[in-house]
Amino acid sequence: MIMVNSSSNDAPWGRRASVRQPFHLNLFTDVDGLSKAKVRRYAMDNIRFWMGLGFSAIPLKLVGEAPAVDAAEWLVAYSPEAAEVHFSRNSFQRHGIVVPDGVVGFRARSAEHQDALRTFLQSLEAMPMLWPENGPSFYRCRSGDGWNSLVPDGVEAVMAGDIILAPAIKPDRVQASSIDDLELLMLPAPAVEPQPLEGMELVKTPLAGMSVRGQAALFEERAINIRPLLGNVAMMGQGTVWYAPPNSGKTLFMLALLMQAIEGGTVLAGNCYFINADDNEAGIAQKLRLLDDAGAHTLVPGEGGFEPSLFTDQLEAMAESDSCRGVVVMLDTIKKCADLMDKKETSRFASSVRRFTQKGGTFIGLAHTRKNPSATGKLVYGGTTDLTEDCDAVFMLNSPYDSASTGEKIVKFESLKKRGGGVEEAYAFAADAESYDDLLTSVRLVDPADLEGLGVRVEHVNDQGIFDAVIACLQDGPQMKMPLVSAVAARANVSKRAALRIIEQFGDSGDGQGHWSYTVQARGAKVYSLPPAD
Repeated sequence: MIMVNSSSNDAPWGRRASVRQPFHLNLFTDVDGLSKAKVRRYAMDNIRFWMGLGFSAIPLKLVGEAPAVDAAEWLVAYSPEAAEVHFSRNSFQRHGIVVPDGVVGFRARSAEHQDALRTFLQSLEAMPMLWPENGPSFYRCRSGDGWNSLVPDGVEAVMAGDIILAPAIKPDRVQASSIDDLELLMLPAPAVEPQPLEGMELVKTPLAGMSVRGQAALFEERAINIRPLLGNVAMMGQGTVWYAPPNSGKTLFMLALLMQAIEGGTVLAGNCYFINADDNEAGIAQKLRLLDDAGAHTLVPGEGGFEPSLFTDQLEAMAESDSCRGVVVMLDTIKKCADLMDKKETSRFASSVRRFTQKGGTFIGLAHTRKNPSATGKLVYGGTTDLTEDCDAVFMLNSPYDSASTGEKIVKFESLKKRGGGVEEAYAFAADAESYDDLLTSVRLVDPADLEGLGVRVEHVNDQGIFDAVIACLQDGPQMKMPLVSAVAARANVSKRAALRIIEQFGDSGDGQGHWSYTVQARGAKVYSLPPAD
């Protein structure tokens, strides 16, 4: 016999309930000020919602999620219509839902396990379509799939036939009108142990003693989480190289962004080493004072026993002794420690950087672009390809662009390679700073939306348009310098200063390597022309 806690004398199945059901309404506990009619309407709306999706409604006991009836008999005897009639006459009775076949839900076993549930749901990579605030997140699944063995500690899977307290549903947590709208989850295919072919056997090799099999936990512990260090153009735990033409502000950006990282707590100052191998005495003193104030280290060739020729060996030694984790090494410039035109030497240097970063270190190196651009006018990194191939991220810094509206110079970091984070950014610095301190503090990130408003328009994208404009103007015949500047600026729709920069940068400076050249004529006038055709 089906026994239901109800005070009704005319239960829809024709039997009188034995015990009066006290007032209780699932999750609708805050009923102060609500009329019984409104509370009853909320309850029935919730029941109709779940039954409309394809779940079965069932009476529950006063406590927990145990049914107040024989569940098997109830599900056979009561259609959705009959169940609705019952609950409309007993609307204050606690009601549960029965999970239908082909549906699975996941919920936290307690409030302390919400993070475990959130992480697990994210790992499913399936969009939740039904996720009640105080109930499971539901998905479709194949009939018979068992999920209980796959959920982490603190997470419970509710499967077909399970009875749970019907969660109160809110419209903003529903994107399904039926079970068919739920995302389908597929159990991962069981691993199949490959069977060796007849005659196969294990072979002892000298490589077996070097294998790191079974040491995944050690590598995970040693690895550094990839996160921004110098803005988004150098990430913690990676090897990064910035290529740039002379006087583009690469050292300035490196130091300014380092100061911001130290002040922001991204890195410990005492773990930062700036190798100043490309500066004069005044520049060394200037930057040394700034880094001393921040608590970071400075290394200078010939001072304190540091020699650039030994730097590669020192990286190797740090990796060997596991003294890399959290250490940041910044090198200005790489060519002082490795000949980038020598493939063997560059390869050894890059391999040392790789071993250093594998042990948790971070490397940022500065390098120069070639004097002459590519055939399309684009800047080209100097040296062999070994360094760019072995590093995690490579950025090309454009020559500074002048912003007439702000009195700043703007440099864009163009990504040539990135692995696991990093985005292209643009930075600005004051064009008329009175001291290096002022220059350093003037560095700021430029909002991409503001680039056009700052007056960089076409030239902030690349130099090819200006380069092509110079060629086109000179194809019309030789021209004096300033008329050529005006003609190029007008043709490329850029400032005269941008046109002048390209004309001077890619012209012949006496070594016969430029794309155009000039001759000095009467009264010192410089007349530019293209080289004769072959």
